[in-house]
Amino acid sequence: RSNSCPQHSFHFSSFCSFHFIRLHPTTNNYCLAFPRRSHLLLSTFSTMVEQAQPTTTTASASTDEKPQLVKSLQDLTIIEHYDRGATKPKATTFFHITEDEELYFGETAKSKFDTTIEEFNQALERVPDEDVWPEILPGTQLSLAPEGLTEESAFLKRPEIISFHPGGSNNDMIPRSILRETLIMEQISRSPHPVFIRYLGCRVRRDRITAIWLERHDITLKDYVETPGFKNLDKGKFMDSIDSAVYHLHSLGLAHNDINPSNIMVKDDMLPVLIDFGSCQPFGYNLDSLGTVGWYEKPFFTSEKEHDTYGLKKLREWIKNPE
Repeated sequence: RSNSCPQHSFHFSSFCSFHFIRLHPTTNNYCLAFPRRSHLLLSTFSTMVEQAQPTTTTASASTDEKPQLVKSLQDLTIIEHYDRGATKPKATTFFHITEDEELYFGETAKSKFDTTIEEFNQALERVPDEDVWPEILPGTQLSLAPEGLTEESAFLKRPEIISFHPGGSNNDMIPRSILRETLIMEQISRSPHPVFIRYLGCRVRRDRITAIWLERHDITLKDYVETPGFKNLDKGKFMDSIDSAVYHLHSLGLAHNDINPSNIMVKDDMLPVLIDFGSCQPFGYNLDSLGTVGWYEKPFFTSEKEHDTYGLKKLREWIKNPE
């Protein structure tokens, strides 16, 4: 009996005698020979053997193993951060959005090319929905985009997730900005103008807005001036169309606040489309952004029609001689 065998308070001699015999020829186990009518001893001995057997456990698979969310760099939005004058990044942050609109964030001290796919996957952590996707308030009427839309046929605009960082002081601006733009697009889609970008609806998951869908156009005015077609553009008609759109916006009590060549698309018929209503708000409302550098008269923090008046005037001058 080994030390692991439990103690029993009987004596084998009280029952009968037994002898070890030679090894079993096939199993290499010792066999015990018991006399007839020794079933009690056999039963007791079997109990002792069972209790003395070492216990074995099978290690279960790890339940906290992270899912392999990404298979290549194309599955990530990657930002490398550099110190001034440095040739190697001091840090790399990256994001992944699942098909169900779940956002994951990760960071590493390596460059993206020095980081393996396994390391990317291990670093990714789920971002709480409330940190990036705004909640739909009760009673809010929203136009839901068709589920069949693709980024080849339409433009998908998400919150500025690249601004997110765990514990960041400005994280609250991320869901607020996309909520504001969604509500503005809902409003102007009910009072449309042919120059306004066409709003196709918003995407909603888990009762939160995760993106808006817009009509897709190929080229901005800023880029169009570099093409051969620009010399044939009727600049007066083009600007009159933009003026008409902005004045219509003002009639709704709204200012765009970011009129510049990057926020105007050019259609195939060489007419304009006004885009990017992220800074558009009712007159007097506080803004999270203040327009594009070089396209405002002075820094501002509230929505005012004067910002658009200045932008339109400068645009008329610029389009005559783009710089």
